[in-house]
Amino acid sequence: MEDGSAGGGAGSTDTTVVVAPTNTIPASCVIPTPVRATFVGTIVAADPRTARYRIEQMRGGTLEGYEATGLVDVLYEEDVRFLSLGDSYIVAVGVNAESGALYSKVRDPEPLFGGSQIIGMDDSDADCPEIEDAVRTLTIDGGPVESGVLAPLSNAKGRLARAILLPFVWVFGGLLGLATLRVLVVTVWRSGRRVWDGEPGR
Repeated sequence: MEDGSAGGGAGSTDTTVVVAPTNTIPASCVIPTPVRATFVGTIVAADPRTARYRIEQMRGGTLEGYEATGLVDVLYEEDVRFLSLGDSYIVAVGVNAESGALYSKVRDPEPLFGGSQIIGMDDSDADCPEIEDAVRTLTIDGGPVESGVLAPLSNAKGRLARAILLPFVWVFGGLLGLATLRVLVVTVWRSGRRVWDGEPGR
């Protein structure tokens, strides 16, 4: 006897579909670059865009293909001016999508002028998760690198001190030398006048 109540017939439509939850991030959300490697390094050379580190300790990831004889170059662009030659840092690097070079940063990137208020750009309705951008360079104790307006001056405080003090030293030394020369000339002139006038020397 055929029993259609079993739900197994060809015409049954009682099949239950279980939809798995998704964690897909909307395409309009900005996803930070993943960290390729984290290491402790000392800056041994630098130019206006790049710092060269001597690797002291690997903390995670790999620098394969980028490290040579214990040295690695990291692209910083303008942020390199906040770093000091000879100092050690904790460096988390990512791979630049355009150049393929390792990069890191000290500051968060500046928002585009006008942000989302630019004509034709409305706030997205997408619910974007807050994902921390871990590609960053920190001080050796794990704190942020000083990146204020006066930070480049603090990194060059020795040169700044010399630039301020040397002119003062030269001016003071010049005045002291002129005063000494004047005293010497006056003393010689007076001694010579006494001799000329026949006065006994004192």
